[in-house]
Amino acid sequence: MTLRKLTPFVMFGILTAAAGSASAHLVETNYVLDQLANSESQPVLKMQTTFSNGSPLKGAKVNVYAPNNPVTPWTQGVTDDQGRFSFSPNQSLPGDWEVTIEQQGHGDILTIPVDEAGVMPDLISDVSDQDIHYGYMSFLGWAMSLGSLLALVLWRRQK
Repeated sequence: MTLRKLTPFVMFGILTAAAGSASAHLVETNYVLDQLANSESQPVLKMQTTFSNGSPLKGAKVNVYAPNNPVTPWTQGVTDDQGRFSFSPNQSLPGDWEVTIEQQGHGDILTIPVDEAGVMPDLISDVSDQDIHYGYMSFLGWAMSLGSLLALVLWRRQK
């Protein structure tokens, strides 16, 4: 088989490999509820968001939504150089609080249940454990790869 006949298959392999490696940038958020010594103070929920390889998600935009207003952020902030962000949910607003963390398409969403007694750490759920930016890249990469392969085959047949 000549090199010219192999070109479409080589291109397909390169594009497929590039598409598969793009989905490896998942993010995850770890958290701890810091109960302060002063019982009158609100406990602080400390979060750290990192890529799946352990490097921090630096400078990510953080929006915290209270249960009574899921549209306008209750507070906003930015993760520090270690991917950390902290806040104290208002216990007088019971329900599911939502925390969104996003930077250039990478992100995570946490649901934080709060009742009159405070944050229920055992019930915190991670809504989105995938990379927002690259989550659809594999499908897009496959579509582009197949489209390129089809175009090369059709172009070859016309010659």
